[in-house]
Amino acid sequence: MNTHSPIEQMIAMLEHSHVFMYMIIDQKGHYRYINQKMSTITGWDRSMIGSRRYEEQIHYADVDFLRQQVHQALQHPGEKFSVIARYLIDEHQHTIQWEVCSSKDEEGEEQIQAMGVLLSGDPLDDFSASRYLHQFNEYLDGVSDGFFALDRNWIFLKVNRFFESVTGLSRQEMIGRSFWDFFPDTEDQPYAAAMRKAFDLEETITFEQPWPPDHHFAVSATPSKEGIICYFIDISLQKKQQLELLANEIKLKAILDSTTDINILISADLRVLNFNRTADLLSKEYFNAQLFIGADFNKYVPKELGHYFREHFERALAGEKLTTERPVALLNGDVIWFEFLYYPVYSEAGDMLGVAMNITNIDARKKAEMKLLQQYDRMREIAYLQSHEARAPLSNILGLINVLMLYTEKTNDPEIVQVLELLNVSASRLDTVIQKIVSNTRHE
Repeated sequence: MNTHSPIEQMIAMLEHSHVFMYMIIDQKGHYRYINQKMSTITGWDRSMIGSRRYEEQIHYADVDFLRQQVHQALQHPGEKFSVIARYLIDEHQHTIQWEVCSSKDEEGEEQIQAMGVLLSGDPLDDFSASRYLHQFNEYLDGVSDGFFALDRNWIFLKVNRFFESVTGLSRQEMIGRSFWDFFPDTEDQPYAAAMRKAFDLEETITFEQPWPPDHHFAVSATPSKEGIICYFIDISLQKKQQLELLANEIKLKAILDSTTDINILISADLRVLNFNRTADLLSKEYFNAQLFIGADFNKYVPKELGHYFREHFERALAGEKLTTERPVALLNGDVIWFEFLYYPVYSEAGDMLGVAMNITNIDARKKAEMKLLQQYDRMREIAYLQSHEARAPLSNILGLINVLMLYTEKTNDPEIVQVLELLNVSASRLDTVIQKIVSNTRHE
């Protein structure tokens, strides 16, 4: 009865294989095992293999996709993922096609197993080469990204199915013919300059290529000894979202620029992140200062407002929304009242971006309010004079009337009696009015 684990059985079966390479990688990306075939190809000492990471000596153009497939394998245990990687060892290049999957080790930890075959670098028999080339072509046709390869004379060597669907051309039409037969070598097309630059500099060039009416591609052109390989992915949706975002940004800026209020966005470290047209114009007019992105906002705060600004800014950073009114002395000696609104600004992810300040000129309103207060104070003063200054002589008049009323009993003249009674009634009414004025003044 076989008591070996599946991993041990795989190691036993592939340890001395002449065709297949086999490796095991731990969760941290270090080799745990390579078989003799891989050790022969790479020249690595198997006793020292634990110190190596699986991305070492991989061609830089293949590293990201290799990492992606390893990550996918860890996320989907039991599923198999294919990847082709070029190993650069002692100035030689070995191209290996791997099939990777994840499993658990004896301690229950996830690990990566990979079985591979050599596509180039060592001689292969014709049958194996043909079989692996067929698998490679099937792989290229199965991916949802575009691919084509040219020789150093710009002749098509290989294209995949996605490239056929985008161009509307079949591979039979393209293979063996020049790239420029189908795609014009003009300055207005990004691919022309980018691909020639990749050839000239012998380095990978990435660029964007619009493809009306439905596509927009991100392209990577990588030179090799044989020619140039181009991979491209469709980023039409991302470009559409970018354009929509840009359109919304332009609309928002137009709205902010059309207002008479000053609007400034300031980072937590007091750097200017954005500002509207009014802020730019008034900073020049009022303070003879030029606003610019990245400027230290402390330099634009008048000294007499420094304490108030820092207090309100810190509170806004803590999440408060605050409003305050302050007079500001300008360079020309004028004093203008402004309303300052501070409020925190967050990203869609909820991260603090900074504090937005909305500053409104309220000078006309404040001066109207102060004028009203002055008029009110004047009216109170008039009321005081009317009540207190008139009260003393009225008291004298009331006293005299009371004395004269004593003589009505000693006279028989009805006209005198009537005059005294009328004087008494009028004085009493005036006294009532003055008392109301005094009472209202006290309440206010």
